[in-house]
Amino acid sequence: MAVCVFLTIFPLNGSIITIIMIITCSKLISFRQDRAPINNGALVINRGMIKAVGTADRITQRFPRHRIIHLQNTILMPGLINSHTHLELPDLLNKIRTSEFADWILNLIRLKKRLTILDYETATKENIRTLIRTGTTTVGEICTHDVSPALIRTSGLRAMVFHEIIKMGSGVRGQGAGIQLSRRADSALIKYGLSPHTPYTVSESVLRDMTILANKKHLQIAMHVAESKDETKLLRRNKSSLEKLYKLASWDLDWAPEGSSSFEFLKRIGFLSSRLLAVHAVQVTDKDIELIRKSKVSIAHCPRSNKETGVGRMPLKKILNAGITVGLGTDSLASSPSLGMWDEMRFAYHLHRRDGITAKEIFDLATIGGAKALGLNKVIGTLEPGKKADIIAVPIPKKNTGDLYSDLLRETKSCTMTMVNGKILHKIW
Repeated sequence: MAVCVFLTIFPLNGSIITIIMIITCSKLISFRQDRAPINNGALVINRGMIKAVGTADRITQRFPRHRIIHLQNTILMPGLINSHTHLELPDLLNKIRTSEFADWILNLIRLKKRLTILDYETATKENIRTLIRTGTTTVGEICTHDVSPALIRTSGLRAMVFHEIIKMGSGVRGQGAGIQLSRRADSALIKYGLSPHTPYTVSESVLRDMTILANKKHLQIAMHVAESKDETKLLRRNKSSLEKLYKLASWDLDWAPEGSSSFEFLKRIGFLSSRLLAVHAVQVTDKDIELIRKSKVSIAHCPRSNKETGVGRMPLKKILNAGITVGLGTDSLASSPSLGMWDEMRFAYHLHRRDGITAKEIFDLATIGGAKALGLNKVIGTLEPGKKADIIAVPIPKKNTGDLYSDLLRETKSCTMTMVNGKILHKIW
C-alpha cells in the first residue's frame, strides 16, 4: 500500500493544516544540467510536488517545524523511467530464444496461443512489483491485452500506456483504431497513446489515419522501428525472413511497406513527428539519423533486448551527437532477462563506453531522457521545484573511484525507497 508523505491534521475549528514533508540525505542528485550533486541535501514535498531543493541546513531553516525523514548513507535522485515495456508478458525468453529475429517472433506468437488472461494478469502484477522494487517510477507501456492499465493504476506507478495495434490488409482503413483509446480518460498518473506495432504489421492506410487521430487528440505514439536487418530487406523487396510472418498471418507480401528504410517510408507517409517514440532504431543509416533529428522523433533504446533477439547494436553515440532524445527501456521478459533498470543501465554502459559514452550519460537516458521521450519532461525527470515528487533512494556506493555514476552502476541492484507523486510505494528502513 502506498504511504502518503504529507500529513493532514483537522483542528477543532475545522480548518485543514497540511504538514510538509522534508527528506534529508547524504547526497542529492537532481539531474538538472546546471546543478552538481548536493552533499547533505534535502528536498521538500507538498501535495505530491517538489517545493524546494537544497542543502539540509538551508531547507530545515527555511521550513521549520515540519516532519523530517533523515536518510543516512543514502542518495536521493529522480525515479528511473523505463521508456519501453510489455508488462503483460511473463518470463518467456528461455522458451523462445533463437538465433533469427523472425523465428523469435514466430515462437512468441505460438507460445502466446497457450497463455490466458490470468497468465497476463499474474505476469503484470509481478512485473510491476519488480519495477517498483528496483526504482522505476514511470513506464512507457505497450498494452496488447488490455490488462496492464488497471493494474498500473492501482499500483501507484506513473505511465504512458500505448495501446498496441496490428492491422494489415489492402484497403483496410483505420478509423476504429483509436476508438477504445478515445474512451479512456487521462488521469493524474496515467496518460494514453497509440502503438502501431511496426511499419510492416500495420497498413499504410491505418498509419495515415493514426497520424490524423494523434494530431487531433494530441496523442503520443510508440512504434518498433528499424529493429532488424530483415525489416530493411522487406521494405527493399529483398528476400527476408519476415516473409515467414506474412505466411503465418496469411498476409499478402504486396501489403508490405516499400522504401529504402523504415524511417524513409514513415517520412514519406507523414508519420514522423515529435509525437513518435521509435523503439529500438538499431538499423539506422546516417540519412535516417538526419530524418529523426529533423522530425524531432525520440528513441527508446533497449540494448539487452537487441542482444537477445540478435538484431544488432544501436549507434547510441552517433544518435546522441545528433541531438536526438533517447530514453532507456528494458522491453519485455520475452526478450530481456529482467525488467530492472539498473541491469539495463549497467549493460548499456559496458556496451557503449568504448564509444565514449559516460556513466552520467546513461543516467541521463534513464531519467530526463526518458521523460522527454515520453513527453513528460515538464513534470518528471529531474528533482526541482514545480515537478512531481517521483524520487528514489539508493545506498551510497561502498567503493569510491571518483566517478559516482559508475560506482552506482557497479553496486546498485535495487532501492531503499521508491516514491511516485509524493507517495512511498516501497521502502526499506
